[in-house]
Amino acid sequence: MKKHFLLFATCVAFSFPAFSQQTAKLPRLFLDIPIVHLAAPDVTLVGNRLGVGVGTAMNVATHWSTARLGGGAVFSMDPQSREVQETFVTSPYMLFEVGAGKYRTNGNQCSKTKSKAFTAMAKAGVRYAFISEALEPEGEVPDKFDVTVGAELGYFFIRDVFKNTEVFLDGYYHVNSKIISANFGFKMFLNLRADRDR
Repeated sequence: MKKHFLLFATCVAFSFPAFSQQTAKLPRLFLDIPIVHLAAPDVTLVGNRLGVGVGTAMNVATHWSTARLGGGAVFSMDPQSREVQETFVTSPYMLFEVGAGKYRTNGNQCSKTKSKAFTAMAKAGVRYAFISEALEPEGEVPDKFDVTVGAELGYFFIRDVFKNTEVFLDGYYHVNSKIISANFGFKMFLNLRADRDR
């Protein structure tokens, strides 16, 4: 467990310089609400465990990094089971993660006239799942607490500066569970520090 916390602390340390570059500015604040996505909780078992996720998150960010606190739930099933309804599992979760790289930026020129922006960053975090049911076909209860490392890609058009929609793809390696998960979907988000006159 100590190694996992050391890994997470290292990721936080690497993201700190990106935050410190913008100490003269207020951080950007993005409220992701809602997040809706297709979920593959374990990509090696994608044929036997698929689902849909919903969530929300608060992001404190610069153009080069972010810290995110959020939560939600994944509703998954085994589509190949003869008794599909018996394989439904709801997995509520909370997470905290930090990312470093391009984050919702198009060169610090976000406005109605420069409306294309993207995300491409590495991230690491901790995740707690409120689950006590065994997943089929694995037949095991997943670890509730996990350390994650991964990457996120996103692309969006700025609609009215304040309210936007982003399409995203992200993937995680779960250190404790030793699995890789992936998500693809969209986020509607509010830019809480938007200058609506731009």
